[in-house]
Amino acid sequence: MTIPDEIDIVEGHGARHAYVFYMQGIPSLCIPSMGLENGPAGVADRLTGVTELPSPVALAATFDPALADAYGKVIGAEELGKGASVNLGPTVNIDRDPRWGRSFETFSEDPFLSAAMAVGEIDGVQSEGEMSEVKHFDAYNQETYRNTPEDDVIVSDRALHEIYMPAFEAAVTTARAASVMCAYSMVDGAFSCDNPYLEESTLDDLWRFQGFVTADEGAVHSTSSALAGTDMEQPLNLYFGEPLQHEVESGAIPRSVLNEMVRRILTEMFRFGLFDHPPTGNVHNVVTTPAHQAVATEVAEDATVLLKNAGDVLSLATDNGGSVAVIGPAASTQPTDTGGGSAYVTAPFSVTPLRGITSDAGPGTSVSYEPGLPTDTRLQQIPPSDLSPGYSGTPFEGRYAGVLKVPESGTYVIALTNDCLCYTPTYLYLNQQELIADPSTPPVHTYSAAVELVAGRTYSIDIGGSSDGLTWATPSELAPGIAKAVAAARSARTAVVVVSDDTETEGADRPHLNLPSAQNELIEAVAAVNPRTVVVVDAGAPVEMPWLDEVAAVVDAWYPGESNGTALASVLFGSTDPSGHLPVTFPQSLAQVPAHTLAQFPGVNGRVLYSEGLDVGYRWYDAKGITPLFPFGFGLSYTTYRYSDLHVTPGTIEGRTQPTATVTAKLTNTGSYAGADVAQLYVGDPPAAGEPPRQLKGFQRVFLQPGHSRTITFVLDSQDLSWWSDSASAWVVPRGTFEVYVGDSSALVNLPLRTTLTVR
Repeated sequence: MTIPDEIDIVEGHGARHAYVFYMQGIPSLCIPSMGLENGPAGVADRLTGVTELPSPVALAATFDPALADAYGKVIGAEELGKGASVNLGPTVNIDRDPRWGRSFETFSEDPFLSAAMAVGEIDGVQSEGEMSEVKHFDAYNQETYRNTPEDDVIVSDRALHEIYMPAFEAAVTTARAASVMCAYSMVDGAFSCDNPYLEESTLDDLWRFQGFVTADEGAVHSTSSALAGTDMEQPLNLYFGEPLQHEVESGAIPRSVLNEMVRRILTEMFRFGLFDHPPTGNVHNVVTTPAHQAVATEVAEDATVLLKNAGDVLSLATDNGGSVAVIGPAASTQPTDTGGGSAYVTAPFSVTPLRGITSDAGPGTSVSYEPGLPTDTRLQQIPPSDLSPGYSGTPFEGRYAGVLKVPESGTYVIALTNDCLCYTPTYLYLNQQELIADPSTPPVHTYSAAVELVAGRTYSIDIGGSSDGLTWATPSELAPGIAKAVAAARSARTAVVVVSDDTETEGADRPHLNLPSAQNELIEAVAAVNPRTVVVVDAGAPVEMPWLDEVAAVVDAWYPGESNGTALASVLFGSTDPSGHLPVTFPQSLAQVPAHTLAQFPGVNGRVLYSEGLDVGYRWYDAKGITPLFPFGFGLSYTTYRYSDLHVTPGTIEGRTQPTATVTAKLTNTGSYAGADVAQLYVGDPPAAGEPPRQLKGFQRVFLQPGHSRTITFVLDSQDLSWWSDSASAWVVPRGTFEVYVGDSSALVNLPLRTTLTVR
């Protein structure tokens, strides 16, 4: 190969082809082309004829690596059917903060759970002959300031290895992922795609990674990324085209470096058979199948988490008929099936919650519907007379700062539309508080928020970016719809209010954890007249629940994908026992989250301090003695379970051999429903190790018929009992007594079985 030949392999050509990333082949050398396509939740980038799977966080809520394998098989088969050779996924970054716009796109706040789900999905994808490109390496946990020096993560090596790297390590060492995507973030002063510690010291030297490293779009900032270990620039050729060719030809970068970049790419192409069997699919093929759709439905059902069920109001199968009032735009007129950005999948169909509930309701059950609120795109333009100075209501670029005048007191819904499709947020500030960050990514371009305003007062308003319109609904405009919803709820036996957060997307972080529009106010109004109010939340991340004590039941359905209403109805009417468990902690408010200071999120003066160290997610709540809204691992059921007979064998490990212990316990279904529980094993290290109070080191999803029991077995190995020593640059097993807990959430109240293991 000539130098220009090799440059053709490592530079990006994605902007000129159907796939988001594209490697141009060289026919004269029999090197086939290679398409790389987004796919964390199914084939993305507006390609049609594909399966819209539930979001990855929903998959993680199943705690089922075998189901992750099936999920991966769907993605791998459909990517291959579309002619793509590399699936850009899964996303395995730790969900450090619930405000992260891509929380829905990743698995969990916990590295052990993330690693297990990653291995399951990658095994599934690659079993279909499709390469998996795990992303985004590393410490990429926010959208604010992304791909700029302002997003310089200051983090210890110990936190990297114990929290932010384990899922990537499992992906490349256990699942043997073909590729790794380097991230937008800077880590300790160097961009991830130009970071020798990440790419050379860790990926290559420590983990012996054999595949190739692709940069996220625009994440290469100089030709020196080639020296650090990045092998491919996509989708443009800003640095790995002519600039890299010039430096190789001049000797500034050795030819051996370019040779190695190409070798790693071609080796994976040979490994996956691209030379013998080049892809035959194309982007126009319809690749979804009934079998794939069945997997999507199964994931959505098994992911559903029952958070509250006072008085056993659910399931509705026990209600013997009656009437159900379905309420909320998210139930029908504005459903939310998935998140936005590069993970957005164009669904071939969507079963709305209303359709699913209506279809599954028995002959003795009547179903009515009231949206209660206007959809965000139907709000009225704020009169220019109420905004001054200089706002005409027409689209504009740049910045508008003025004053908002309020005609009446009460709850307003204010919405901002941004149609630029540029992944660049347009921000709306009210009285210097960020209200909306709208990056205009598919499928949502209009974002809304509810605010309490007082007549006669003026409010400063500041808009920056690209705005196609500022709209609102006044209290008097909201009142009739809410009144109709209240009337429907009052006359029904059960009210099901479906709410959603449609603002979660690549490109912008959430300013807060509030539900958009006036959905909180709608829930409170309905709950005030119907004690059997059930709230269904369609969201990819935690939301605040100020109404929690006022409602009878809460169901978290995540972003359930195309089977939204089908899966929901199956759970509500009892055909499926809710068995999902939370893969992330739900805080009571933002004040509780680990990264609650500006210095930690989104950072100050170009530094993002990961000063919480190892105390990410539930580790923080446990270490600080903080009670969250719902703990990690939590999930209720229509049945009940009992844990018993905990044993650790051996109880004491002697000598310098690699420690291994077997933990067993018995799980019994003590209720009257068949269902599944997620048995969870947590380990607390000896105090001298300086670890969080306890950490997940094992889990099993166990299905049981009523009255049946099963013995569950976990194996603790040396990795489970180790901590990372920065001084030794190695894993260390501490001597002393380990605490061992078994139950079904991270909270002590849900860990009834406890014993110890001693390492001497």
